[in-house]
Amino acid sequence: MDIAAGLALLAQATGIVKDLRAIDKSFDVALLKSQMAELYGTLADVKIALSDARETIHEKERKIKELGDKVAALTSGEACPICNEGRMKITASGPHPTFGRVGVLERTLKCDKCGHTEKHLYDPSGLTKR
Repeated sequence: MDIAAGLALLAQATGIVKDLRAIDKSFDVALLKSQMAELYGTLADVKIALSDARETIHEKERKIKELGDKVAALTSGEACPICNEGRMKITASGPHPTFGRVGVLERTLKCDKCGHTEKHLYDPSGLTKR
């Protein structure tokens, strides 16, 4: 059951409680017992529905956390071209030997899994792309 079904059952149980309060003491004891049995059944259904909803919420929270961890891992650097498992992290950065005068940097990247290293150009102004 979902949360909406649980809330509908809870509303039904509340209605039964109101009916029980309205029963005059002169009514038949059998009717009172019947209403009480119906109330207990409805409350049991509410408990099951809310338990199912809690499990669904926990499962969705676990999935959200899992996906968030994947996003964080995938956006924290380039994938290593050698092992395809590690992420390339910047270990050094400095002016490029030729283009450093115009703001181009040379960065050394190292895989956090296999140790592979590469040098990349970093051109914040886009001069080398023209």
